[in-house]
Amino acid sequence: MRFPTFSIAILVILVVFLILQWFPYTGILLLLVGGPILSAVLINIFLIALFIEVVVRRLSRFWLLLPMVFYGGYWVATALDHLALHEIRSRYDAANDKVVTGFDPVRHALVFEGGGSAAWLTQNFALPVAYTVNPNFPERYLSKRMIEITVCRKVRESRAAREAFVHGFGFFDGDLIRGRRMEKRFCALSIPEKPTLPQVVVRRKETRDYEGTLPVRRLTTRITMPDGRQFELFGGVAAPLSWIPMPTIGCVLDSGAPSWNCGVGFGRDDFSPIVSGNTRFTRDTAVLAKALGLRPMAIGDRVGGDSKLILARVEEIERTAAKKDP
Repeated sequence: MRFPTFSIAILVILVVFLILQWFPYTGILLLLVGGPILSAVLINIFLIALFIEVVVRRLSRFWLLLPMVFYGGYWVATALDHLALHEIRSRYDAANDKVVTGFDPVRHALVFEGGGSAAWLTQNFALPVAYTVNPNFPERYLSKRMIEITVCRKVRESRAAREAFVHGFGFFDGDLIRGRRMEKRFCALSIPEKPTLPQVVVRRKETRDYEGTLPVRRLTTRITMPDGRQFELFGGVAAPLSWIPMPTIGCVLDSGAPSWNCGVGFGRDDFSPIVSGNTRFTRDTAVLAKALGLRPMAIGDRVGGDSKLILARVEEIERTAAKKDP
């Protein structure tokens, strides 16, 4: 029987590569050049080379078991992960579709506790203002609006407004970093301001567990109406195995311990949205907008908030600041 020269060579390189990763000094250098990813590439090359050498009869058919067991078992596990994700998605979509809150932007103030997507909603839906709870200010709230860029420039030019924590920020459109474009007509305006209308409060809670072998980060969004009625929406992200096997073997530095920790695992499609949608990172907020009955706003149809209201607020801040100056 002739020796599988190519597959043996790859196997030797892989073993040497793994040994070098074991030691911190060489392992850190390999980590900088993507050590765990290179280990996945080498393992796949070894198994594919082994398969080819069996096909061309350089090896006994016995060796075919190794790639068959590896890839067959892996794809069964991957299919189970994706089936679990499909099942959760169907369950969550059905539950979320039943939620109708009766929120009205004219009669209610939308308030997020513990962070949220207040600014994003004002930029992409017919929502003039939303609020976030922030105990660092006397008002205990920050309002979020989309306003014309000319108003933002005036806010930025006002020292009194900046000292009162009135800020205008640019924002981008697009779901992926490469395809994002900055909005040049409007900006996101943040003002310490307490809502005056009855509050519709949004709270979010995240938990981590498994659905079978599928790692899941579940997000529960609770909406509390002014009359005390509560609604729950479900979402989050999962991490199914990727269809292309990525067996990673590597070591990383735990600076907290500190220690050099090694491990074995498989690459996963992290941050795969659970609920249905066309975007990758904003599906849960889109589900919230639908439950609130918010009307989507196309980028070209955007209309800024009340500029006169904001300019009047800035003038008031400047007058108050002028009275305080000696």
